[in-house]
Amino acid sequence: MNKFWALVLLVPAFFLTLSCGSSSNRHLQSITIDDNLEGDQVSFVATGTYSAPPTTVTPLPVSWSYAPPPGNYTLTTQPYTPPCPSPSLIVASAPMDPNAPISGSASNEIMITQSTAAPCLN
Repeated sequence: MNKFWALVLLVPAFFLTLSCGSSSNRHLQSITIDDNLEGDQVSFVATGTYSAPPTTVTPLPVSWSYAPPPGNYTLTTQPYTPPCPSPSLIVASAPMDPNAPISGSASNEIMITQSTAAPCLN
């Protein structure tokens, strides 16, 4: 009888542990780009909104580039300061999957992107 009750308690606990341990449902939904002006330098920081907690991440690890984004990416949390003169659009890209590698081919990941104008004050 004791083995029966142990089994009744352990089986649901096992499945509960499996479902709670999975983070595959959390994914990046959007990116916002905020600018910061210090003197005559403009830098950009990305913020990500995810589908599950923590829902907001700042700074979001992104790959900074110009439009159109290149085929490869390398994620960084460092603010981005564009050189002047620069192309008109700066792009922040990040994989939808928060467990994706820090660098790789964008064709292997579903990428979320956001762009903003590249102001040059010089």
